[in-house]
This record gives sequence, C-alpha cells and structure tokens, in this order.
Amino acid sequence: MRLNGLSFHSKLGLSGFLMTIMLGLLSAATLIGLLYSSSNSGFNIPEIDKVKAKYSESLLVGAMKSSMYQHVTVDEDIGVVEKWVKDGAPDNDYFNDEVMYIIEADCQKCHSRTSTMTGAIPSMPLNNYDDLLTYTEKGYSWVHMAKSAHIHLLGIAVVMVLVTGIFSLSSFPSMPKTVLICTAWSMLWLDISAWWMAKFSSVFAYVIAGSGALEITALVLMCLLSLYDLWWKKDKKLPE
Repeated sequence: MRLNGLSFHSKLGLSGFLMTIMLGLLSAATLIGLLYSSSNSGFNIPEIDKVKAKYSESLLVGAMKSSMYQHVTVDEDIGVVEKWVKDGAPDNDYFNDEVMYIIEADCQKCHSRTSTMTGAIPSMPLNNYDDLLTYTEKGYSWVHMAKSAHIHLLGIAVVMVLVTGIFSLSSFPSMPKTVLICTAWSMLWLDISAWWMAKFSSVFAYVIAGSGALEITALVLMCLLSLYDLWWKKDKKLPE
C-alpha cells in the first residue's frame, strides 16, 4: 500500500493529522525558544546558557536564571544564591542574612503556602531552609527527571510511531526514509539521555539543544514529504 494510492477520504484524514502534528511541533519549538531565551514573544533560538541553567544547575538557581529571571530584582541576587548552593547549602548566617532576604523579596509572593497571588504556586513553597534545600540538588532531581523522562518518552513515542509509520508508506526511495526515521528515533533517545548526563557535565546542554532541533526537523520533514506524496507525487510508470 502506498500513500498516493489511498482513497480521497483517507488522504484527507491523514493530511489533517500530519498538519496538526506540524502545528504542534511549531508550537513546541516556539515554547522552547521562549523558555530558553530572553524574549517574551516570537520564534527564538534557545540560549545555551539558559539550557545549561535548567539541566546542569540546581532547580533553584536554574529557575532564577531562566523561567523566573523576570522576577529577580538584580543579577547579583542570582550570584548570592548560586554561591550558597555551591558551598553545600548550609543553614548558617549567610543563608539567614543574604539568601533568605533575596528569596523573601523575589520569590515568596508566589512561592508561599499562604500566597493568594494570581499564578501563585503554593505547592512549591520557599518559606524556610527545608523548603529551599529541596531545590538545591544539581540538575533535575532523580524523581523529577524520571517523571519528566517517562512522560516525554511515552508521549513522543506515540506521535513518532504514527508519523514514521505513515512516512514509511510513501513512495520515496528507501535511503531517505531510513535516514529520516532513524534520525527521529535516535535523536529522541539522545535528547532524553542528555537530560540525565547534564547533571554531571554542562557539555550535554549542547547535546540537548542539537538533538532536540534534529528531532523536530526530521519529524517536520517526514510530515511535509508525506503530504507531498499523498497529493502530488506520482509513481513513475515502468516502460512496457
């Protein structure tokens, strides 16, 4: 069975799915660009320093450098908290006089058990030393990492098997199909593996950015080529 040999209604249904997947990938790329750049709108290339902050630094410091940066009063505040974390996050005078002062000023409006602010996150309070200690582990915590990784892998796998399955039925030569299908799957595995490895070396932040970009590119190309094959590509007739 070839894509261009399907009935009109089958083509219509598959086209809707493929276009929706491409819109979803565009939305994902836009979100990633916004989360890991200094911009608040548009399509942006992620800044590698912000990727490093998320995957190689503690959740507390990483958030202050990336997603919560807009709430940081001055950049020096990040350095104070970062120094405390690198020193082992001790419960001492430095914490009480410097770190807690910054947390109270920059974070507790939303990160408090009693906060009533719009968009507040009382489930992630930063009211005392024990609260902050929870978010000082380098990189994602093992629990958070495992939770995010398995959801990401299982969710993307469903999309991937459908897109690669559709593309495998196209009339394109075997080599480009093999390359794109293998690229998509291998970049997914490399991306998630790099999440874990970035806890030990920030070099893997580059792997995260590169593999994610290649994964999205391969999926978009497969969607576009499948659409072309569905509606416009005609098989060459063999000479009689």
